Amino acid sequence: METKISATLLDYASPLFEGMPPSVPLEQRRSILQVAITVWNALVTAAWGGEDLLPDLFRRLDALPEPGRSTMRATIDMLVARKRQLFARDLRGIGAWELRQTANGDVSLWAEARAPRR
Repeated sequence: METKISATLLDYASPLFEGMPPSVPLEQRRSILQVAITVWNALVTAAWGGEDLLPDLFRRLDALPEPGRSTMRATIDMLVARKRQLFARDLRGIGAWELRQTANGDVSLWAEARAPRR
């Protein structure tokens, strides 16, 4: 049985959350996860035979001031390498998703897997 895309996504993005204190606001966690999803989907779209979206992503990074630009570039490079090394065979796209905080304070992710368009 294939792993749920939400579990795969959390595994993929786990280096971004390492050492993060529980007090980090949910909105910040969502923003971090959005970066991981954007990179994942860019790589999957290219694997499906679609447009390679990474060059455009890197062009947009060039508009960021330092040190943010270098930090984001290193983050994206790490995510690209991680996808290619550990998740290369997973070609599911990520559609709608939601990061929620449960009543007991835990964070829960729901995500929709997308197949390539035929």
